[in-house]
Amino acid sequence: MIKNMYVNQLKDISLYKIFVSVAMGFFGFIGIFLSSSFDFNGFSVNFTWSLILPLLVSLAWGIKFGVVSIILGLVIVYPFILGSYNGWASLVPAISLCLWIIIHGYGSQKREKSKSIYFNIYFLQFVYIILRMLIYLFIFPLLIRLNNIQPPVWNTDIITSIDNELLLLFAIKGIIVESIFLALCDALLLLPFVRKFFRLKTTNSAKHNTKIMITIVLFGLSFALVILAIHNYIIDQHHILYWLLHPNEKTKITFLLTTILFFIMGGITVRYVQRMLEVQDDLRIREKQLENAVTEIKALNEGLEQRIANRTAELETTVSELEGFAYTISHDLKSPLRAIEGYSTMMQEDYGRALNNDANEMIESIQDISKNMICLTNRLLEYAITSKATLKKEQIDVKNIVSTVFNEQKFVASTSNIQLKFEGEFPTISVDNTLFKQVMSNGISNAIKFSRNKETIQITVGCKKTGNAYIFYIKDNGIGFNMKYSDKLFHVFQRLHRTNDFEGTGIGLATIKKIIQKHGGNVWIEGEENQGATLYFTIPFIND
Repeated sequence: MIKNMYVNQLKDISLYKIFVSVAMGFFGFIGIFLSSSFDFNGFSVNFTWSLILPLLVSLAWGIKFGVVSIILGLVIVYPFILGSYNGWASLVPAISLCLWIIIHGYGSQKREKSKSIYFNIYFLQFVYIILRMLIYLFIFPLLIRLNNIQPPVWNTDIITSIDNELLLLFAIKGIIVESIFLALCDALLLLPFVRKFFRLKTTNSAKHNTKIMITIVLFGLSFALVILAIHNYIIDQHHILYWLLHPNEKTKITFLLTTILFFIMGGITVRYVQRMLEVQDDLRIREKQLENAVTEIKALNEGLEQRIANRTAELETTVSELEGFAYTISHDLKSPLRAIEGYSTMMQEDYGRALNNDANEMIESIQDISKNMICLTNRLLEYAITSKATLKKEQIDVKNIVSTVFNEQKFVASTSNIQLKFEGEFPTISVDNTLFKQVMSNGISNAIKFSRNKETIQITVGCKKTGNAYIFYIKDNGIGFNMKYSDKLFHVFQRLHRTNDFEGTGIGLATIKKIIQKHGGNVWIEGEENQGATLYFTIPFIND
């Protein structure tokens, strides 16, 4: 149904265009009998103004309808009527007319798709002028000679020779007239009522074009009237209205040329004003689009901020719940684990001798597992407490803290082959004393643990000052690790070594990271297999 309606609409448009094309051509043909004529050395030069009608069709709708207009409208025969004395040479203006219509019809079609200079209406007119001159200079004389050989049947009173100067005059006259017609058509197609007649697209910026055009043309005619009145009254000494009531050829030509000139000037002005209005309309549209875009962005930002706030609140709630869960689990697991450890110890003490070796080994395994689980829950509890803890900052001497922690860890390790070395200058910083001591304890404990296979354990604690923070580091000479796994070390329960080789829960470094992040710092670790490892962390100056 919709397809049939669309097809019928296209048929109606095509029929309208064909009808208008033929009608415009026919009126153009009728208009040749009303053309202005000028005599030059016995030859008549005609100003066939009606040729603008088929040209308007070609500029509006393209080649096909332009050709229909000049052929079915009979405009193509005008050279044989007005210039019948040219004989066979009348074919030259007929060919030129076809070429004129075809070139500008082609340009009209191309300009709908491209803004290239090669399709500009005046560039194409320049191309046409060159072709027209060639046709007149080379073909016109040949056809004039043909008049001597075979006179045409439609007129025997024909010219049989022509001067080159007169031929050039004919060619230039046609070029000038046709260029004027083209400029007039270009101006006419800027007027809204003309565009509506040809069913062309009109814009809001063209609404003032007709008024501007009429104003400029009327101004030009008024100016010409004043000049002619002064000339006739002062120079020719005619009555001020005599020349207007009895216009001579000079007056008619003046009015005609004035009308054409100011019409063309009006076209230039109208095009400029229309483009300015189009730019202003485009700017208003862009401004409106920008305002809408800004409004949308603001709305999106507000919505995004609200969603972020909601998600943050949800995340904080979830984290708090998880930390509370970890705290509860860690705390509540300790009692049954201690009971298991206690009962297994009692069984071994009371019934150890009555049990065989396998049973005693299983009881010892239960005790070891219970101790490990208690240690793990203690570390989990420690991690949970650290996450929920509120910082209580105070000024501390880092070097004293390190020395204290080292002595404690050395005592626990029950070995004397541990050496501590300080590097750099250690400042007094503002941190939570308990938590910072936990950082140092975990760091030095790890350094000792993973270096115990060395004859002498060398622990180096240093400090470097950067642009906005202190960088502390704890370096050991232990077994090290593969750097590609470094990111895993700061996650809970993540370990790179077997429990049988090195005891631990995998929570120590995670606790360090949590504490340092609460102080606004960063943590990272570097190492190399069998070459030791270095733990780094920063404390910003803002905490001093």
